[in-house]
Amino acid sequence: MGPCPQERVESNSNQFNGAGKVASGKRFRPRPLILLTALVALVPLLGCAPDAIQSTFGTAGPVAEKQLLLFNVLLWVMVAVFILFEGALLYSLVKFRRRPGDSLPVQVHGHTGLEITWTVIPTILILALGIWSVFTLFELKDPPATADGALEVTVTGHQWWWEFEYQDADGSGRFINTSNELIVPVGRPVNLLLNSDDVIHSFWVPKLAGKVDVVPTRNNRMWFQGDEIGSFYGQCAEFCGTAHALMKFQVHVLSEADYMNWVASYGQPPGTVEALTGTARKGQEIFMSNGACLACHTIEGVPGAMGVLGPNLTGLGNKQTFASGIMDLNRENLRRWLKNPNDVKPGNRMSEQAPVYQTPEGNINLTEKEVSALIEYLLSLK
Repeated sequence: MGPCPQERVESNSNQFNGAGKVASGKRFRPRPLILLTALVALVPLLGCAPDAIQSTFGTAGPVAEKQLLLFNVLLWVMVAVFILFEGALLYSLVKFRRRPGDSLPVQVHGHTGLEITWTVIPTILILALGIWSVFTLFELKDPPATADGALEVTVTGHQWWWEFEYQDADGSGRFINTSNELIVPVGRPVNLLLNSDDVIHSFWVPKLAGKVDVVPTRNNRMWFQGDEIGSFYGQCAEFCGTAHALMKFQVHVLSEADYMNWVASYGQPPGTVEALTGTARKGQEIFMSNGACLACHTIEGVPGAMGVLGPNLTGLGNKQTFASGIMDLNRENLRRWLKNPNDVKPGNRMSEQAPVYQTPEGNINLTEKEVSALIEYLLSLK
């Protein structure tokens, strides 16, 4: 004969501890766990600040603005639907929970009106959002027909840097080839023809437009327009190898006058060996005598410097960054880069292929004075 009901309840309220002794049951207090979970859930929101350099919320052009509008509408509609239905579910769980003395309620096996309602309304909502999304996608495929003076730029992704070619930079057929810093005029559409020299990359400037894949043997297209003067940060958004995270770039949006001045001054001959003086002249002699430098890099106006394996160095001294936007352009950073590029960007082609780096330690086979001279020459390329 078993224990009476009261004894069962009392015995179930106790539990054995690890020593085999009976320990009194403790009431579970979920509040600290809930607070900790809420704090952890809020951490991702730290990345949503609109003033962050790669935030999608602080838009600076029409493409990014329309994409953000679509995202916000979809997000808040889904939040409203979630709150509505989860709220109804929680209300039902609390309101109609089983209580002592309750008997089995009347069983309902269907309600045609409710079933039609909760099928038709979500279907209409999904169709409406889907149609709007498709129309937005096609609307952003090409710049507005009324837009004049669109700039055409060919973008080529390399492991791990970006090449930009302007087929007609100033409206008179001026061709410009540069790298890692894209210069565009404010308020004008920029049409990009995207292709890759090696593996799949993805071109992404969060404040100006969503990302588009850059695929070998295939040309993809996108466009954006910068409506604010300033510098905007871009990033390869498709894993492409060892230095993927270091494949960055910048888009500089200039006034129309400043842009035309940049076009006019770009590629002006930096001077012959005889024109340069002092340390810079010695640096140019080192650059010109080093077959690896000439084989990989182009400097417009310098005979023999026509390599295409590495970034175009024309106008390097006017840039804010180098090494695919990961280092500010200054003497200290240039020295660190030139002495051992692999220490800055693992897997880069310069360390692997340039004869001057084929040493046991992987360091440059030049003296400190020669490196200093080379730095002065590179900074003189303006």
